[in-house]
Amino acid sequence: MPTFTEQFLAAIEGYLRRTGTKPTEFGRQALGDPSLVLNLRRGRSPRLKTVERVIDFIRRNGGPGVEFSIGVDQDGK
Repeated sequence: MPTFTEQFLAAIEGYLRRTGTKPTEFGRQALGDPSLVLNLRRGRSPRLKTVERVIDFIRRNGGPGVEFSIGVDQDGK
């Protein structure tokens, strides 16, 4: 099963594909951090506040058909 960070990054990558947004522009718009996606791709683990802000951004700006969900198993992994 993919890690939380992998699932989070996959959701962002899906948003980028569906909207045609460049990774640097996404990071800049979502958090004011143009390196966000690059850092996640390199293995950085996001803080909870970062995840919350990105989820909120995707939900507000994703448009129709853009869904965001991250599964956590019962063991919290």
